[in-house]
Amino acid sequence: MKIYDPVTKQVLNKVVLYLTPSEAEELGQSALDLAQSPPKHHHHIPDSEFQKEITVAVYTPENISQFDAHSRKVIEGN
Repeated sequence: MKIYDPVTKQVLNKVVLYLTPSEAEELGQSALDLAQSPPKHHHHIPDSEFQKEITVAVYTPENISQFDAHSRKVIEGN
């Protein structure tokens, strides 16, 4: 697991998410979809006002090449 802040470009060790029930449901459905279909590799989950967004990604040896160079560097820990 990698938790990454794209604004500060830092890998984080912890994060707290405060979600509405519908946001939690969308996050859960997105995570399940990615677990079952890793080639999709990521989903964006916006809030209801489209002001905030969670991006959730699933990486495997088979789909790692679909990520950009910076994302691969974060995932691989280099």
